[in-house]
Amino acid sequence: MVCTLEDNSVLLISMPFADISLPSIQLSLLEPYLKDNGVSASSLHLYLFAAETYGLNNYISLITPPNDPYVSQMIFSKYVFPNHWKANKESFKKYYEQNMVKNHHSNEQFEFKEFLEKTNHFIYSIINGVQWDRFDIIGFSLNYGQFLPSLAIAKKIKETFPDKIIVLGGSTTMNDLGLRLIKAFDYIDYIISGEGEESLTKLAKNNTDPSKITGLISKQKSKEIMNEPPSFIDLDTLPFLDFSSFYQQLKTSSSEIQEYVQLNSRLPIEISRGCWWNKCNFCNQKAYHPSYREKQVNRFIEELTYLSETYDMLSFQIIGSVLPPKNLQLLCENIILLNRDFQFIAESRADKLKQKDYRLLKKAGFHTIQTGIESFSKHYLKKMDKGVRVIDNIAALKFCKEYQIKNDYNIIVNFPNEEPKDFRETIATISLFNQYLDPPRMSSFVVGYKSPIYNNLDAFNIREVIPKKIDSVMFPNQFLQQHTLFFYDFIRKNRTESFPWEQLITSWQHQRKETQIKSIKTGNIIDAVPLYYIDGGSFVKIFDKRNFKDVIIYNLNNEERAVFLTCNEIITFDELTNQLPKLDSQKIKTILREFIETGLIFNEQNNFLTLPINLSEYIGNHKNSKNKQVKQESLVFRQI
Repeated sequence: MVCTLEDNSVLLISMPFADISLPSIQLSLLEPYLKDNGVSASSLHLYLFAAETYGLNNYISLITPPNDPYVSQMIFSKYVFPNHWKANKESFKKYYEQNMVKNHHSNEQFEFKEFLEKTNHFIYSIINGVQWDRFDIIGFSLNYGQFLPSLAIAKKIKETFPDKIIVLGGSTTMNDLGLRLIKAFDYIDYIISGEGEESLTKLAKNNTDPSKITGLISKQKSKEIMNEPPSFIDLDTLPFLDFSSFYQQLKTSSSEIQEYVQLNSRLPIEISRGCWWNKCNFCNQKAYHPSYREKQVNRFIEELTYLSETYDMLSFQIIGSVLPPKNLQLLCENIILLNRDFQFIAESRADKLKQKDYRLLKKAGFHTIQTGIESFSKHYLKKMDKGVRVIDNIAALKFCKEYQIKNDYNIIVNFPNEEPKDFRETIATISLFNQYLDPPRMSSFVVGYKSPIYNNLDAFNIREVIPKKIDSVMFPNQFLQQHTLFFYDFIRKNRTESFPWEQLITSWQHQRKETQIKSIKTGNIIDAVPLYYIDGGSFVKIFDKRNFKDVIIYNLNNEERAVFLTCNEIITFDELTNQLPKLDSQKIKTILREFIETGLIFNEQNNFLTLPINLSEYIGNHKNSKNKQVKQESLVFRQI
């Protein structure tokens, strides 16, 4: 490897196992920020070189579920903890071979021996290929799966160039985690806790007096010191992201990697930091982003336009745990005015978005949303202090389905105080829609450092936190005893019943697959949605194929139609009666009861939501709807 960077005082590094199709937002923000403040800076996206070294297919396999970047970093333990590696090499090999699935393309596993050999080559090439003497400060941005790789390179740099200043930053180095890390690794000079823009800039300009730099953790006279936290930065004052270093390095990659990135890449663009809700007891985001802030819409649109035109890019991943709760409509309208074929990925909460919001999101180009669903049990959501209801979660999935927005969401299972009621409620809820709404990924609960649960273990039936199995393999006991981990497994105080969550999700996946296969075979897109309705103006027809054996067609009269359509959005009974003054409240109750009994309306604490998909919306938003025909039902049906 040959590094052709110009002379600089700060070198920013992002290591494997980052996704090569998504350039590091940390480097692409810190570099222009430093430059704007008079600091010479460059960036190295070394995950690109790692993909080259391991082979593209192998690298993609290492980071793609069910494989995991966090697990893949285990190989770098050899360089960070050599004695631990030497004593436990067979344990590493066994864990890798038992837990890493085969390469998705070749159906062959990336052999452990080859993985190790290529990692040796990667480290040797980096250490000997970069002209480290050109830089004063070398900073590593730590994201998921980058901890051990960053330490391995940092250690080698310090051994060869002891005068270089090594700095680490990222969520896994916050607060007293950073204090413990700087104590554990003598080759780390500084750690930045919290947002790093101002802290790193001040360090680059004045590294002789670290005591005056907010957010900095340092060693002074053999003692670890953590300075005051940094002030919250105004996101509107940040420079536009600069991805030029990523694309310059991409040019030196193989044609295979260049083609992969061109076909699959998207650019990150920040819209907010923190979460306005900030109460979920499993979440530790508040520890490193305690204050919610978002960019002004016009500032976001300016940056989006600049990035799109500068890099000829239309695919973006919006960085922020929630979409703007107040300015979403304005944001979408301004994106639509740009008149470009954007494709956005974003995160959202379920409780703030209405049908009109999803319609706007689709029109603006939001093709994938990760909604914080977490559970379909009212009892479970209350335990999590999620702040949303089951009915909110169902509405989010229903409207995403109508507008053909992919929803990549999780449900959390194995809470320390999980109960039979949580599982029973989930089964009852999803049985209403698991034939046509997409299943989640299953996320087994872990205790996040400084989350509300971490801070109050006893209240959540936790006796103690313990390292995850992979951590017990990767790290020596001495390191684990220092409590430097970001996530933990746990031991319950009182034993609880185990529930077949995996079986439940697998069954859901199979049901959806059957429905999709049927749609493909018949060439009829509505076969992918076994519960939908069409509006006839004075009547509504609902087609219910959830039984698979036959079709039930419900013909609603004018009064039933009025109640049904008014419940298309979540609505209370009082609101319903106010909107339908011509209908007697007792009549409305009777109609609602029939709809609930037939599974056409979901009821949660006097809030009501229709479950069938609006066929006209679904057809109109289907990508290939112009080339498809909605065929007449050929199944045996019962008409009600």
